[in-house]
Amino acid sequence: MQTTSDIWETLYTQRAIRAWKTDPVPEELIWKVIEAGTKAPSGTNTQPWGFVVIQDDAIRQAISDQLHEGLKGNEGLQQMLEQRSQSADKTTRLMLKGAQRLFTNLASAPVFIIPCLYQVSSPAPEGLLSGSSIYGAVQNMLLAARALGLGTVMTTFQMAAEQILREQCNLPDDATPVALIPMGYPDAKFGPTTRKPVETVTHWEQWGTNKERVD
Repeated sequence: MQTTSDIWETLYTQRAIRAWKTDPVPEELIWKVIEAGTKAPSGTNTQPWGFVVIQDDAIRQAISDQLHEGLKGNEGLQQMLEQRSQSADKTTRLMLKGAQRLFTNLASAPVFIIPCLYQVSSPAPEGLLSGSSIYGAVQNMLLAARALGLGTVMTTFQMAAEQILREQCNLPDDATPVALIPMGYPDAKFGPTTRKPVETVTHWEQWGTNKERVD
């Protein structure tokens, strides 16, 4: 199991995991991951969230089936996938292969976590800003899972399965799913990851003003 207590190793090796082993995830680890999410700061400390854990095979399969059907009926997405499958870039092709496996085998993850915005009362304008605190909680959970040797990927698949989620999980009207996080022991390796150099995405004082990095 690729566990770590080093925060820097956690940050630098966390990656999107899209394939999982069949081993069940101990409940105590699920509690730890969600508790890590609750430690995130939120605007005026309102903590506008609730987290639904789905382990039931039938519900996970129903969500996966609906996603797969939606994929088959989305011509634009199908065309994009076809174009990327012919890319000359190996990394792009590998990412596409992982994404296609995720689309068709989502239910193989033994746990789904559905973060929901709940009773949002932020003074920020309604929309993204009013509930954005929940994404700090989501990232906390992704990092905690990595530290515990669990693989995750943040998806927005909840949009395609909201009706099933509301019916099967009895979500109240004022609970809005904002992500779907599949989680399990990874059938893949964690990082290192390939990212843009920090110097190319950092601007000093004004956009376009760069500096050489000093460690």
